Amino acid sequence: MATSDAPTSSNKAALVLTGGGARAAYQVGVLKAISDQLPDLHFPFPIICGTSAGAINAIGIAASGDIFRHSVEHLEELWSELKTDKVYRSDFWGMTRRMGYFIKAALGGEEREMPASMLDNSPLREFLNSHIDFNKLSSNISDREIDAVCVTACGYRSGQSISFFQSKDHITGWHLGQRVGVKTIMNVDHLLASSAIPTIFPPVRINREYFGDGVVRNMAPLSPAVHLGSDRILLIGVSANRVMAPVRKKQEKFPPLSYIMEHMLNGAFIDVIENDVDKALLINQLIKAIPQENLEKFGIDLRPLEILNISPSQPIDELALQHIKELPATVRKFVGQNNENPEGGASLASYLLFEGGFMRDLIKLGYMDAQSHARQIENFFRPDLSAEI
Repeated sequence: MATSDAPTSSNKAALVLTGGGARAAYQVGVLKAISDQLPDLHFPFPIICGTSAGAINAIGIAASGDIFRHSVEHLEELWSELKTDKVYRSDFWGMTRRMGYFIKAALGGEEREMPASMLDNSPLREFLNSHIDFNKLSSNISDREIDAVCVTACGYRSGQSISFFQSKDHITGWHLGQRVGVKTIMNVDHLLASSAIPTIFPPVRINREYFGDGVVRNMAPLSPAVHLGSDRILLIGVSANRVMAPVRKKQEKFPPLSYIMEHMLNGAFIDVIENDVDKALLINQLIKAIPQENLEKFGIDLRPLEILNISPSQPIDELALQHIKELPATVRKFVGQNNENPEGGASLASYLLFEGGFMRDLIKLGYMDAQSHARQIENFFRPDLSAEI
């Protein structure tokens, strides 16, 4: 992938925020640490891309004030106010009704007017409408230093990975196989579509097609930032896979459904972005090994992609277990955490645990991890100054 998608080098920084439901609160902590370390930043990211819950953070940053620090404070307030019942219906009757319809739709196998999803996230629409100023987003793009803001969703009919973006006039869309960039005016539907976890939250109709979570079928999650003109990316992930090896335990019984579901979600939300980063770093090494004249001779349009990747230093699953009792009882049963010694389900719970204690601990972890990358952050934003230190 690297930067072959973009026609020219811009040296513009991009912020790429991955998906992960409630895990995305971690990203706020990282951004908060950056704003504290570099308090004079205004719009440090001309290009901002988000997927799933990361899309909400992306728009939240881009639709705020002129000073980056204030934008992060706004985003932190947004997450601090979140509760499970502000994201999806967690009451007994609400969940029972939606689960009943989900089973009926699955057995019926036909298109219906009511969406086939396990949970009803209609409260999230109201919450986002009351907290995100899309008019401010438009004015920041037209009058400020933001070039483009992008959120990615998957079309359930076409199977295409659509990156909806709002940008300055000179930026145009793209069409590369199953990856498409569509210029638009952003609204709450784009956020709800990008964050609609498959089967858990309902798809959202945009124009002629229904869309779901942007992690689905997006095999190159770094590419939208490259298409929009960046070759310097700050990526904030939500997985500790790179620092914590999984523990293999002996298992006597068949795994519960929640255990299977969490691995499916981890495969979509975590594995793909990590693989894309690995591929980009490998291409960086190959570019350095090939003489520039050979690149030009064979018409290979590649250039290195600078990536600063900040991800959790501690397993989020273990952090979620400490707060599992904050979830409503009906949701605990849904994620398989209603037994004394539950097997699995903590990772699934971490996607749905929109409760204050878990949010605050994720923000603290993100802040701490960003502090440990202080030198890399300084070099990312002020490479000339860092070289003199």
